[in-house]
Amino acid sequence: MSELARARATSQNQAMGRIGPGDFARFRDFLVKRVGLTPDKVTTIAKTSPAKLYAAGTVVGIDESDMAHAIAEFLNVPYADQLNAGEPQLDILPPSFCLMHGVIPLRDTAGQSIFAVSNPFDWELMDAIEKRSVRGHRPRVIIAAPLTITTLLRERGAADKQTGKSLAATTRDDLFDILETVTPQGEAEERAGKDDEYEVLSAEQMQEVGHLPPVVRLVNMILSDAVKRGASDIHFEPHETVLQVRFRVDGVLIDAMKIPKPMQAPTTSRIKIISGLDIAEHRKPQDGRSRMRLQARRIDLRVSILPSQFGEKIVIRLLDGSMNLVHLDRLTLAPDILRSFKRSLSNPQGVVLVTGPTGSGKSTTLYAALNQLKTPTKNIITVENPIEYQMVGVTQVQIEPKAGMTFAAGLRSILRQDPNIIMVGEIRDRETAEIAMEAAQTGHLLLSTVHTNDSTGTIIRLLDLGIEPFQVAASVIAILGQRLVRKICPACAVERPPSAEALELLGDRATLPDIATWKGGAGCQACQQSGYKGRMGIHELLEVTDQLRELISARAPEHVIRDTARAAGMRTLLEDGIAKAASGLTTLEEVLRVAPQYDAKPTGTDKAAAPLTTAQPIPASQPISAPAAVDTGAATEPMILIIEDEEDTRAMIELLLKKAGYRTMAVADGIEALLAMGKHAFDLVLSDINMPNLDGFTLLTMSKQKGLTAPVIFLTADNNTKQEQKGLELGALDYITKPIKKEVLLLRVKRAIGK
Repeated sequence: MSELARARATSQNQAMGRIGPGDFARFRDFLVKRVGLTPDKVTTIAKTSPAKLYAAGTVVGIDESDMAHAIAEFLNVPYADQLNAGEPQLDILPPSFCLMHGVIPLRDTAGQSIFAVSNPFDWELMDAIEKRSVRGHRPRVIIAAPLTITTLLRERGAADKQTGKSLAATTRDDLFDILETVTPQGEAEERAGKDDEYEVLSAEQMQEVGHLPPVVRLVNMILSDAVKRGASDIHFEPHETVLQVRFRVDGVLIDAMKIPKPMQAPTTSRIKIISGLDIAEHRKPQDGRSRMRLQARRIDLRVSILPSQFGEKIVIRLLDGSMNLVHLDRLTLAPDILRSFKRSLSNPQGVVLVTGPTGSGKSTTLYAALNQLKTPTKNIITVENPIEYQMVGVTQVQIEPKAGMTFAAGLRSILRQDPNIIMVGEIRDRETAEIAMEAAQTGHLLLSTVHTNDSTGTIIRLLDLGIEPFQVAASVIAILGQRLVRKICPACAVERPPSAEALELLGDRATLPDIATWKGGAGCQACQQSGYKGRMGIHELLEVTDQLRELISARAPEHVIRDTARAAGMRTLLEDGIAKAASGLTTLEEVLRVAPQYDAKPTGTDKAAAPLTTAQPIPASQPISAPAAVDTGAATEPMILIIEDEEDTRAMIELLLKKAGYRTMAVADGIEALLAMGKHAFDLVLSDINMPNLDGFTLLTMSKQKGLTAPVIFLTADNNTKQEQKGLELGALDYITKPIKKEVLLLRVKRAIGK
């Protein structure tokens, strides 16, 4: 007699009693004694739930067949090591249910049902079996390993039947057929709200879902399809007659389906239930979270609900915890930016920030940086909301605002944990920013993010939060600004120059490189006809130099900080994006869609922009105007700008020039000079070299980039020949050493102006 036959014969004479939670607790104790586990493995078994029994067994070294044997022995029911392909009766339970719960109904000649199950501690499974047993009889059960049941189901083709339609192919009529009745959720909803994980059926398991309420099937289908299509967010947007569902794929929203209006309220309630939210509250915004399991993937859900005109709008952020960490070298950082960023991370203390809007990949960059820095000799602690990736060797702290665990509170506690490196998920308030700056000044390297437009805007944001300029200047090492652009689909990429609309939008902000490989996507099945597949980063890195620290300490305007950084070689997001588009990785249209755009040439001039290269900065936004005719009436005297930080010297020069018949304007530093040169046309500029905030050499470089062509004479007390040579090479007209002699100054001014 075969093992299955003996099991069936035994089961005909023995009905298993109803199993309860207490039985599972006793089984765990039985299993520990039967197998003889070590203390650490005992703890693993003691903490496991019925749904994770076999997974826990694998962790502690108990294979499926041994676990099934132990269950059968404990419950005193038969065990079958193999099942006959001719035995199953798949008309009793839906195949999808059988696959999900590890059960298969068997044919019984006596007219009673026999069910081969792998986990009789699955209460939902046992309820379903009991309902399908002959009235007045307890279900007849035998135990089989999960693989034994799955193999038989696949042999019978239950797992290979035609799957249901995807959301993209689901029509309104299809939905009315699926959702023709709305049943109370009852126990199913209650259970969904209490479980640690919300299990979502895969596409292969969705062919028969008759055992689930309609709204559960609908939400399941939406979540499953969103994950399959690589969506980062799901939007439920209520309209007057329908509930529109859209997915954000590669940063762009696409229509997924329209849900009939009668299903709006049940759908909203279902999402609230699985997210632990109040289903009776419809007037206030709510935020919740959940976790779903789709086959082997664990995905965290962040749910936001906002009341609107036609109902509650819902946005679900999908965070795939099963994704591997990205290495820093694979973040598509340009080689020079990557080298500079790694150099910034090598500092033992200071603040390194990553900036950009929501969904620009900031967290991925921070995790990649931590992965680069992680060594056994360093204590690394993070404070995050949420924890998106689990990192071995890093202590990660989850923010819980309701429990008083905010970013500031977590960061304050972390400082008492002797950390080498700290990562703060986001700096969003003054308290967090102040503690971060203090941490950087007390021997810690701190990484964090800030929501701003670009890298230079981050400086202004920190100052707006109330941080003292000297603290920002002393603490911040580098700021990486980034955006994500869609990559051209490699399956349908073709040569395609930028469109006329893109070139018009770009205007004169940058000149496209002469040598380029412009491409575009023709659209194919792999990219769902969009022409794009996947995303990549474009970046700009602001390294805080001594010159920039002086500007920050002086509260210089944002555009002055940006101009100075670009004069030192910083490439903007737009420049980096254009370079990558010219390399055939993305399109110019995509770059212009996401990158901040700044004017590249001064207003009011016809000066052509220089060709774009990786080393040449494009002048920044809020440009200083080119020289304009000064409204002087009948005045014809030359106008001279004096830039000198020593008050006595400045007053003396101004007095000499006025007595000689010249009109003058005197300022104390380079920033004031730039602003003045943008408003007035000067015939000559007398500039000191060593000044606070902006030195004379940088001023000359920036003024030339802006098309300001007034001749410049440098004034300096330094007799260094190399410095004089540098000034002349930059385009200075003359060079006067201090102390200044009256006759020499007037003669050189007259020669420069011609009057």
